[in-house]
Amino acid sequence: MMNPSLNFIKLYILISFLVVLYYYPIYGQSQLSNQHFFIQGSNNRTAAEWEPVTGTMITWPLCVPHKLAVELANDSHLYTLVDNETDIQQAGYWYTKWGIDPARTTFIQAKQGIDAWWTRDWGPGAVFTTDGSLYLGDGKYIFATPVSGLDCNDSLLFLYKDEHENIIKTETDDNATISIGKSLGIPVLDLPFINTGGNVMTDGLGSAFSSCIILNENRFYNIPDSRFFKLNDSLSGFKKYHILSNFEKRGIQHIDCLMKLLDEEKILVAEPPEDHELYPIYEHIVQHELKTLTSVYGRPYEIFRIKTGRYHDNHLAAYTNSIIVNKTIYVPLFNIREDSMAIKTWQEVMPGYTVKGFTFVLADEPLMSEEMKNNYSTGYGWTHGDALHCRTRALWDPEMLYMSVKKIPTNINYGEQQKVYVTIIDYSKKGLIPESQKLYWRIKGDKNWESVLLTSEGNDQHFSGVLPVKNPNTSVEYYISASSESGKTETKPPTAPKGYYSVHINK
Repeated sequence: MMNPSLNFIKLYILISFLVVLYYYPIYGQSQLSNQHFFIQGSNNRTAAEWEPVTGTMITWPLCVPHKLAVELANDSHLYTLVDNETDIQQAGYWYTKWGIDPARTTFIQAKQGIDAWWTRDWGPGAVFTTDGSLYLGDGKYIFATPVSGLDCNDSLLFLYKDEHENIIKTETDDNATISIGKSLGIPVLDLPFINTGGNVMTDGLGSAFSSCIILNENRFYNIPDSRFFKLNDSLSGFKKYHILSNFEKRGIQHIDCLMKLLDEEKILVAEPPEDHELYPIYEHIVQHELKTLTSVYGRPYEIFRIKTGRYHDNHLAAYTNSIIVNKTIYVPLFNIREDSMAIKTWQEVMPGYTVKGFTFVLADEPLMSEEMKNNYSTGYGWTHGDALHCRTRALWDPEMLYMSVKKIPTNINYGEQQKVYVTIIDYSKKGLIPESQKLYWRIKGDKNWESVLLTSEGNDQHFSGVLPVKNPNTSVEYYISASSESGKTETKPPTAPKGYYSVHINK
């Protein structure tokens, strides 16, 4: 007799394959000119997570380790959502007690609903409109965190229902972005579709990723697939929307627990133990979905894996549920042996970044609400589908100096093109400092960097540079730098010169 679990996996793979065939061709073309540069044109642009931010938003009472709150404040700026003046006073007292500089905190008063902790899911994204203005992208968050099985058309199960089995809606959380916008003086862009933050990732260049439950949620909200893609195109600027298969036998299916975009062409994907029931499901998504995709620059994505392990009732530690804030990465840890390897993997795939790990034992917290204790009955604050990324949300710099680089392939033959293409957008509108746009390079093993000026490619946002290296069998390291009259200097990669790109020129 055939093994039932094997039958299940075969059926899942067949369904997933059909989903890929059906959905992927729907999406439009990217916003790249000849696949070298980004052209915003008449499109909005939704920022990627690794772009410059002013700080990170959490809620009070805390739903994250207090040490994480301290680090977020020390590293950049901490925005804390509070319900009332009493919460401001209480949070201010504890922040002072923990050594947080008041100058590095901002309190935002907004009514908190039943899902307030999950700022990732209901919270605003960053949408830059065609005139270069930043808006808070406010997607709909009407029904709190539905769950489903693997089938993309599986019936949705809602966590919150009243005594009559009616779905409890979450208008309070859905409306919170309006209060945030008023408090910060940032206009809000209404996104009239379900846009659950933990299940939406973007490269900042018009490509987005979600698991297919997002289409199911929108259908439930009476938004058909065609309208969902059209609205994302016109409002979010997503010209290319990759819908992946669901990956949990039953769960919220949020993509940030499966994978992480690291830059425009790199993806980090969780790798379960080979004897775990979800291993073939994850592998199928990698081999038959992600590996079939190309980046906005027309090349296959570089796919890296982060090994995960079991931590409770056979659940998988959600190491991809991490947040990138400027030059620091904050990673949830699960008190298992795989934790140290996860930190090491993050350091390897994101060179130059500071990687910080955080356990979350509720009993060790100096202050924790009864709601948190009751919600996480195991006594541990991170779960497989709800960890650090879920409860934090960055606020992007409205005057950022934005850069995207089409890198040289990591291996080229002698005599092949050694040209780097660079898109630079100065959202401060103060202009780039003349001759600050440079390509820095060195032969691997050298200590000092050489530089060449980038050449304008016909407008004030597009540049290119050629590595002046003529010798074959040579490994070259390089990065890009530019400065604005606003006083900002940015590099690509953001951690340069600690982090850099590499190319080997073959014989």
